[in-house]
Amino acid sequence: MKAFLVRGTFRMAQDWTKFAKEVAAETPEAAVERVVSDLGSKHRVKRYLVKVKDVTSIPLEQVQDPVVRFRLGGEP
Repeated sequence: MKAFLVRGTFRMAQDWTKFAKEVAAETPEAAVERVVSDLGSKHRVKRYLVKVKDVTSIPLEQVQDPVVRFRLGGEP
């Protein structure tokens, strides 16, 4: 697994809200799927209202989310 930083916007009420989320996934496509799934679950946002701008791979040393760091085998 690798760590990815997914950035983009999603529609919240009448405004577009920016987001940046770190996730652990095998591929960039799996990382996008995870983020879209999480946003839909937590904010009740439909998939077509989530616009992903970019997906970048980040090294383990730069991961700030303790859950992602733990999933990658690092210390939380």
